[in-house]
Amino acid sequence: MKDILLIEQLAQKGKEAGEKVKKEFSHITLEQLNWKPAPGSWSVGQCLDHLIVADCLYCSAFKKIAEKKYKMTGWQRWSLFGGLFGKILVTQMQENVKSKVKTAKIFFPSASQIDAGIMERFRKHLDSLLEYIESFKDVDLDKTHMASPVSNFITYS
Repeated sequence: MKDILLIEQLAQKGKEAGEKVKKEFSHITLEQLNWKPAPGSWSVGQCLDHLIVADCLYCSAFKKIAEKKYKMTGWQRWSLFGGLFGKILVTQMQENVKSKVKTAKIFFPSASQIDAGIMERFRKHLDSLLEYIESFKDVDLDKTHMASPVSNFITYS
């Protein structure tokens, strides 16, 4: 029951995020989409692309979990750090974080100039991600652990 409520909350937050992105950014120009507030920072388009890139690195595991074909390694199953890394990840993925952390290069956006199709790609990606989340309703999430795409040492509960 707890997992179902969590999944419903996640799905709702995902839908709200999609609506917020649509409301805030669907009307901006390509120039505004690619504008960077400072050197070394990302544009709105790059932020959206980063979300797609980062999520896609987990999609093969999500698909296996949804199809009930996911097999955890011994390290994923018994890592003492899974809960810790999971909590850190959740804290860093909030809309308003207390301190920024540099992301690993594997999660960087795919291009410096983002085309106007990013909004549609983000919408389709979010729909796909929400489908995975909905499919997890009959999965025991407390007993499901996965490795980070950055390092197999890092596991998330």
